[in-house]
Amino acid sequence: MDQKYWKSIKKWHERTKEEKDVFIQFILEYISFIAFLKSKNPMIRDRPLIQKLKRYENLKKKYLEEMDKRIIETLMNELERDPIKNVTMLDDRYWDNDTNRKLALISSNDGKLRSMDDFTNIIEFIYRARNNLFHGQKSLNYERDEIIVKYGYKLLHPLMEIVLNYENKSHNGSKKHISNYILPFIIIGLPVIVANFILFITFL
Repeated sequence: MDQKYWKSIKKWHERTKEEKDVFIQFILEYISFIAFLKSKNPMIRDRPLIQKLKRYENLKKKYLEEMDKRIIETLMNELERDPIKNVTMLDDRYWDNDTNRKLALISSNDGKLRSMDDFTNIIEFIYRARNNLFHGQKSLNYERDEIIVKYGYKLLHPLMEIVLNYENKSHNGSKKHISNYILPFIIIGLPVIVANFILFITFL
């Protein structure tokens, strides 16, 4: 990944911790999030990337281990009372769906979390919150919008912490990997080259 691009992704993520407005927090975090996904797959549209993310079992496991389940439980209760709808596409068949194809029918559980381990719909909630905020008609219920955005951020921020920490280790690992080649060359290869050069000079 380009270093300037990588620094921008981290900067947007870190900036969210300084903001007090939940709308700005969520927008900045989502920009960081989608930029990270696009950096790996620049030619793929957002929806296939979201579906692919839902199927990352290692990420799912780590996320559910580290995520504060009280946050998920509170949101789960809120969505049970008032499910989140996709106001930009009424025929949205990606809830309860981690495949690359739409479901045959809209899920009967649409807009709700099935459990506190429902990683598929946690990701879909984040994406739906983003679509509603960026493209949807704003409702007259500001409190409801604020709740959706607040939980969008609370769910997305820990996810970005995990993927950026992993990516950071990968970057550091790459540097270490390179040094593993350079150091033996300095210790072993360079003296051999010098010795051969001396022999070459001697026989001239």
